[in-house]
Amino acid sequence: MPRFTVLITRAVTESTSVTVEAVDAEAAEAAAFTALSASSDAIWTLDEGSWNIGDPYITALDPLGD
Repeated sequence: MPRFTVLITRAVTESTSVTVEAVDAEAAEAAAFTALSASSDAIWTLDEGSWNIGDPYITALDPLGD
């Protein structure tokens, strides 16, 4: 019987936090993305409840050679 490797994916969200100084909220958002881009050690954590919200879906299906 043929065998397959099936990659099953679920969409989840992760968050990290940065502290910035800015003159207004729009500038704070821009500064936050700049700070994140400059960071090599951001710590990302899985958002509460995110692991079971999205339905799984098939990302790839590859037949295995016999």
